[in-house]
Amino acid sequence: MPLPYSALQESMRIIHDTAAGESNAEAFYRRLLELAPSEEERTIISSIRDDERRHLQILREIYLAFTGKEVQVSVPISVYNEATSYEGALKQALYTKWRMIEQAGSILAAMPTGYYQNLLAKIAVDNVAIVSKWNYLLISLLHS
Repeated sequence: MPLPYSALQESMRIIHDTAAGESNAEAFYRRLLELAPSEEERTIISSIRDDERRHLQILREIYLAFTGKEVQVSVPISVYNEATSYEGALKQALYTKWRMIEQAGSILAAMPTGYYQNLLAKIAVDNVAIVSKWNYLLISLLHS
């Protein structure tokens, strides 16, 4: 089990890398919206994108609060690959979100109790809803 300080440092690294991948995520969502076959799908994807934007802002605020530094992005970290098909993009989004949820547990555990832990818990709950939305879109596509 990592010491509390080293766990918090690792959490800050993960938060930094997640926030640094923001520009790549924006491009991915733009492409996914282009590929979406209906207005219903575009509405759901837009709501996920908006949730992710809010989450990234919260993560940037947490990073600043604990490190005293803004997240600097010199070379964007690639979170998503170029989407070539709607189905492939949905699968990639679902898989990427699963990976992020796995990391979220470590970040949440390293946070001191209180305000920041509550913010991260809210993101974790939102992420469960996001996974459900990705699953809905994928199942809808496979049954169409």
